[in-house]
Amino acid sequence: MKKSRFFAELSHTYASEIDDLLSDSEGKTVLQSRLKEKRDAIHAILPMIEFAPEMVAVAFYEAFQFKDSALMLRAVTNEPGQPSFPAWNVVKGSLGIAEWAKPLIAAALREEGGDAFLVTTVGLEFLRLKDGGDLPAASSDDDEESKNRGSDDDEEDDERDLSEAGADWMSKQGFDSVDH
Repeated sequence: MKKSRFFAELSHTYASEIDDLLSDSEGKTVLQSRLKEKRDAIHAILPMIEFAPEMVAVAFYEAFQFKDSALMLRAVTNEPGQPSFPAWNVVKGSLGIAEWAKPLIAAALREEGGDAFLVTTVGLEFLRLKDGGDLPAASSDDDEESKNRGSDDDEEDDERDLSEAGADWMSKQGFDSVDH
């Protein structure tokens, strides 16, 4: 799926964030409890939307159902600040929104940059669900195996390039890079 460089890079850091939430140090699946912690701490983590939006966006994991793929494609082929990047008021009308997410949305809209953050979050969720499975499904090892099946060398090179770009960006933000 075609996407802007902004979404290409951010979708990989978003996938990594979800991956980090999947299991604990003993390998037990803890995604739902960690998502609940993120959602409960939304007011404390919202200031991060400026420098690490993927770390906040995960609180909206599985919050949206998509009714207008064309609008979402327009969003993910652009980036915040561009004239073609849709506003939250435009995007929200094309979504089914989980009830539990509505207070989180209201909190995000009270933050500076909250509108663009929400559209970015919806774009990340859209890519996670619709972009050929290159973001973790977060449900089973079988999903991981099927994701890896059929990937060619070019895709692996692209993923490495984007991973390196994401690591560079995180380093510039003051985070230590972690080699995998």
